[in-house]
Amino acid sequence: MRSEGTAGRGDGPDMVIAGRYRLQRQLGRGGMGVVWEALDTSLDRKVAVKGLLYPGAADPEAQAKWVQRARREAQAIARIGHQNVVAVHDVIEDGNQVWIVMELLNSRSLADLLREQRQLSVPHAARIGLQVLRGLAAVHESGVLHRDVKPHNILFRPDGRALLMDFGIATFEGATQVTRSHEIIGTPQYLAPELLSHTPANPRPASAASDLWALGVTLYEMVEGRRPFDGATSFEVFVAVREAPAPPLKYAGPLGALIEALLRKDPGRRPDAAEADRMLQAVTEDAALDTPAARQAAVSPVPKPEPATSGAPGTDAGPADAGGSGEAAGSGAPAGPVSGGARRERRAGRRDRWKVPVAVLCTALLAGAAWFTWGNMNDGSDAASSGKGGVARDKDGGAAAGGGDRELRIGVKKDQPGLSVAVDGTYRGFEVDLAREIGHEMGFEDDRIRFVEVNSENRGGFLETGRVHLVLASYSISEEREKKDGVRFAGPYYSALKGLLVRKNRPFNDLSDLKRTSWAEICTARNSVYEPWIEKQGLGGQMTLRAGYDDCVKALLDPNTNVYAVATDDVIVAGLAAKYSAKTKALESLGGSEGYGVAMKAGDRELHDKVCSALSTIMAKPSGQPSRWAGIYDRHLKPLMGDSGPEPDLTSC
Repeated sequence: MRSEGTAGRGDGPDMVIAGRYRLQRQLGRGGMGVVWEALDTSLDRKVAVKGLLYPGAADPEAQAKWVQRARREAQAIARIGHQNVVAVHDVIEDGNQVWIVMELLNSRSLADLLREQRQLSVPHAARIGLQVLRGLAAVHESGVLHRDVKPHNILFRPDGRALLMDFGIATFEGATQVTRSHEIIGTPQYLAPELLSHTPANPRPASAASDLWALGVTLYEMVEGRRPFDGATSFEVFVAVREAPAPPLKYAGPLGALIEALLRKDPGRRPDAAEADRMLQAVTEDAALDTPAARQAAVSPVPKPEPATSGAPGTDAGPADAGGSGEAAGSGAPAGPVSGGARRERRAGRRDRWKVPVAVLCTALLAGAAWFTWGNMNDGSDAASSGKGGVARDKDGGAAAGGGDRELRIGVKKDQPGLSVAVDGTYRGFEVDLAREIGHEMGFEDDRIRFVEVNSENRGGFLETGRVHLVLASYSISEEREKKDGVRFAGPYYSALKGLLVRKNRPFNDLSDLKRTSWAEICTARNSVYEPWIEKQGLGGQMTLRAGYDDCVKALLDPNTNVYAVATDDVIVAGLAAKYSAKTKALESLGGSEGYGVAMKAGDRELHDKVCSALSTIMAKPSGQPSRWAGIYDRHLKPLMGDSGPEPDLTSC
């Protein structure tokens, strides 16, 4: 399809492609093109539109070759149709530019997840890796090489499914590699060593094996919390990738064999997609990795392991080389895309020379539990300082009244005036003081109560991994959330209504005013109750998501963004409106009461009972006097919300 009336115009907002896709705002810019958010005017939906090339960036002959190749690549990508690959709706050629029209995903990436959690448990990493690998295999089967597999290009749908995206520098099978002045295209830390040796005299084209190398780097980063090859400059990175061995794996456990094999410098010695799939599936299906005991081990800090020694999982003498020295016939031949029959022959040959029995994985598992840990995460929560990682227990297994040098770690937010804010590392607010009172009732002194910053997106993960024991962070109680996040609530300790914070200089007084525009975005936190609520209000096309409300407020205060409203609870809106009174205003509460609960990992009945008992005591009114809860409310929330009314009923206790 060719666009109508757009040739020769510069790419920019309001440009219309193919008489249908109106560019609205730039989402990203890379080495081979620009990604735009656009409106599909035919279906009235938002889409992502990526221009694969920079027009005029090469001589006319090279440009013509690029257009032809890009068109073939885009058409091949559009035919993939795999659940772990971003959906392509349309492919458009406009003069000397090719556009791919894709689904628009307001979703977080694996890079976001790693930025928050630093490391993932082995089962979690294996599940993500398996989904990405299957998407990548579908890409390869279609004859396309991705060439930029990395955490930033792996997104998660709301149901948690991993999705491979961004084919802006993909290469069609059999295409001649075209670069500007033979520059290296891709992200240095994830490029395979053979691609860094590419020269005009010695061409080393991208291959399926080089994509699998990038997957190996990504798996390494997930379990170890850092990339295997890095440096202060791109040159240092290139040298490390080409010449240095990957640092020994400390936490990869049964994934170590696969990661080491994928990171072999010789592309001919790497496992193919079928072998990698078998290895990942063995890890994800191993029942020993997903029992309650194993999950507890996965989040219980243990002493930091010593450097790997001979024969230990993740060393050169470990499982990666079980079955031979790797001096296989055909070593050094690139493993590029081939025909179906040749591919099956190659897979059969590789299975003969690269076998790591499932028994080896079990041996690695039994060798020790160090790979289950989060590693050395110095994020202020000091997770390793609490001995076995749980709340201190008394002799009967309940939460102890003190615990010696143990501590109670409580997740709170830093960005909610009145409820919880952080100033110079000190937390204060209604939820902070209430959390401290709960800790006191459980027997912890102030110096044994540690507050850890969380947000709406990561708080469930912090509980799951043991980085905090409790969360008081405007966490709305619902059965759906308990199932989705694997938590249990005690409470409610507060009830809030829905609210909107809007820019003061705009005539927005209710939701209908927002609906009358197509450009005014409404921001909320990912994984908050407002995602489905905004959709239900008919504003899904104007919704934008952030990791936390502080990011939404920053966008609201920035006149260069299209964010004109923030959807959150009325108590949060009141606090933010008071803090930013010159630029924002709070709209009247919109109803829909939500009860905040103290969250903890599901299944810990003793801890739940302790918290419920503490809340009951804090809300009690001795001899008709005001409760301690009322005193905390009056200190922090009464100036914003007025009189509190009665204390909430503890319906989740």
